[in-house]
Amino acid sequence: MSPNPPVSRRALAALLLLGGLGACEELRRPKLGWPVPAGLLPPDQEPGRAAIAALARDMQGVNVGLRDQPVRVARAAALLEWLAVELNGSPRWAPVPGEAKAAIGQARDEMRGALGADPLAASPQLAAALAGAARALAAGNRGGAAAALRPNLFPRGGEAALARLLDPGPLPQGEIAAGALAEAVRSLDERSGWQADFDTPVPPDRGGRGPTPFGI
Repeated sequence: MSPNPPVSRRALAALLLLGGLGACEELRRPKLGWPVPAGLLPPDQEPGRAAIAALARDMQGVNVGLRDQPVRVARAAALLEWLAVELNGSPRWAPVPGEAKAAIGQARDEMRGALGADPLAASPQLAAALAGAARALAAGNRGGAAAALRPNLFPRGGEAALARLLDPGPLPQGEIAAGALAEAVRSLDERSGWQADFDTPVPPDRGGRGPTPFGI
């Protein structure tokens, strides 16, 4: 017996609809290469945007130095390590200009030099160590912070690295790069530039009336 054509068409339409809904959901789900280390960002925020916003705040004014704020410096350093990899490893950030991504990499290298970190260390390991130090310092546990800054990542030792967190010196590339990245994301929001063929209004937090673009 031959199949009933109307039923087959309805079934096919249902399958296509389910597939389309799945694709839309996939677009809405942020794709992160590796998670942001714990304790750096508010738990209820999308980590990509939250990391960029937090970095821009933490790096304000650091072109002339930042003293006696080790938690802030450790957090910014960990976020730089994460973003330097995430921006170049996840397709969701493809519309971000290459020069903005490269500037974050340069800021990461500047920060490593300022803190006495191994210039060839793996970013996930450094990010985890710096985040651990930030959490310990925020809890008043200096010994725990020094232990988190392991000698294989900070060759001069944890105490020397803590001294650098207290006074890393001027970080001009960090301030420039963080501001440029935040501006690039803002510009992409305003002109719906995340997908060339996706007509999304400007999100409310950028002065518009529509939702944030898919995948961001």
